Amino acid sequence: MTVLLLAVAPAVAASAKAAPPAGGPVDLNTATQAQLEALPGVGPATAKKIIAARPYASVQDLSKAGLSAKGIQKLTPLVTVGAAAPAAPAAPAAPAAPAAPKPGKTKATTPTPSGPVDLNSGTQGQLESPPGVGPATAKKIIAGRPYKTVADLSRAGVSAKVIQQITPLVTVSGPMSSGNSAPVEPLNPNPPSTSKTTTRTTTTTTQTPAQTPPSPGMVWANPDTKIFHRAGDPWYGKTKHGSWMTEADALKAGYREAKKGGKAKPQ
Repeated sequence: MTVLLLAVAPAVAASAKAAPPAGGPVDLNTATQAQLEALPGVGPATAKKIIAARPYASVQDLSKAGLSAKGIQKLTPLVTVGAAAPAAPAAPAAPAAPAAPKPGKTKATTPTPSGPVDLNSGTQGQLESPPGVGPATAKKIIAGRPYKTVADLSRAGVSAKVIQQITPLVTVSGPMSSGNSAPVEPLNPNPPSTSKTTTRTTTTTTQTPAQTPPSPGMVWANPDTKIFHRAGDPWYGKTKHGSWMTEADALKAGYREAKKGGKAKPQ
């Protein structure tokens, strides 16, 4: 009888441990370590692994806690998977620190201009913003100032293709003035002449229309000069004052003949 009891006792003990707990299946997501250790084949170390691997969506997820397929099969009728316990709110992540710039030459970022770039006043950084314009081309543009039209970029060595490409993105204002430049005196549209102007006064002698003698051979006698002129004389019948008379009458009246080849003073 004693031998029979000793043989039956281990089986009864094993059956008692395999029976479901009095309170029902153990919830893998909410059970305490002590409740998990009450399950067959689960010791303190395994119970800690089960707790660490929570939450579970199914009993088969016990594999991620390191349980073997045989152990999971044994626990399947004794456990359940309820809603996972609410996890503690995670602390807000600290904002990531900006990456430190790499040592070496760093190209400054030039803000994109809000409107067209002025070819006469734009900085090199602004001139590099349109497509197709690099540092070398921007320097050429600055060196070729001032511009009256965008097409003038050709004399700065800019290709026709680039000029056509950037035309909608640039503008041309009045040439940029230098801050140290002295004001330029406006040009006098009518500058005074520095050369001495000599005014030549031409005296025009108005000659009296030649008068015709009443008869051939008469002389023209000028009463102011007491000179008479014969035919062929340039003043014959042309002085302002005079009268026709015969040569004899002129000589009698005291007139003298005009010198031949000479010019009598007109009257």
